[in-house]
Formats: sequence, C-alpha cells, structure tokens
Amino acid sequence: MRKAILDTNIISYFLRGNAAVVNKLSQYSQFYTALTFSLLTYYEIKSGLLYKNASNLLTRFEELASESEILPLSLTTMNIASDIYADLRQQGLLVPPIDILIAASTIEFNALLVTANLRHFTIIQNLDCENWAE
Repeated sequence: MRKAILDTNIISYFLRGNAAVVNKLSQYSQFYTALTFSLLTYYEIKSGLLYKNASNLLTRFEELASESEILPLSLTTMNIASDIYADLRQQGLLVPPIDILIAASTIEFNALLVTANLRHFTIIQNLDCENWAE
C-alpha cells in the first residue's frame, strides 16, 4: 500500500467516526504506524475546532497529531505549488491556495492524497488521489 497524505476533510471524518474512513485507516495502519498530513491540514483542523469551541474533538485531534507525521512546508513544496498554480491559471481553473499547497506536499513526497474533495484535486497534474470517505 502506498503512503497516504490525509486531506483535512478525511481527518475531520475520522474524528467524527465516519465508518468508511475509520475502516480504510484501520487497513492502512497494517502497513504504516503513523498517519501523515500537512502542516496546513493541522492548521485547518485546529483553527476550525477552536472556532467552534469543540474541546472534545480538539483533544482527540491533538492526540492524533502527536502520533502522526506532520509534513512541513519547504522551498520544494513552494516551487511545486507555484508550478501547479501557474498551470491551473493558464487553463482558467481556480483551486484554493491551501489545496494547492497540500497537493504540492503530496507530490513532493510521492504519496497518495486521500481526500473527499476530488473535484479540487483531480485537475492537478502528477497528483494521485483517492476518496476514502465513500
């Protein structure tokens, strides 16, 4: 099984007990000891939970994060993201900047992006993604 980088929505579904996501991550854990996600996903989840004052979910997320591999942003990530942005703009396509950066991290680490939002990601060249929430 290929190493997966989890998008924000997949972690959110996992924290809320979505059966499909929990099942896929259980299968994944037979091959990898830690979950992997971007520093940007950490920010999106934590800021959203703080805003909603969801202290129980925040505690669960912080425990999950402490056991996970959180990918930093690097100059390589920024260069890949810049290429993605330019390519999409030339095609007249818009994708939120955070999604472009998450995609760039996934490409940088030659991983599979796991997301429930295929619409934003399937248009990005050299990015493999799957929806584990179905």
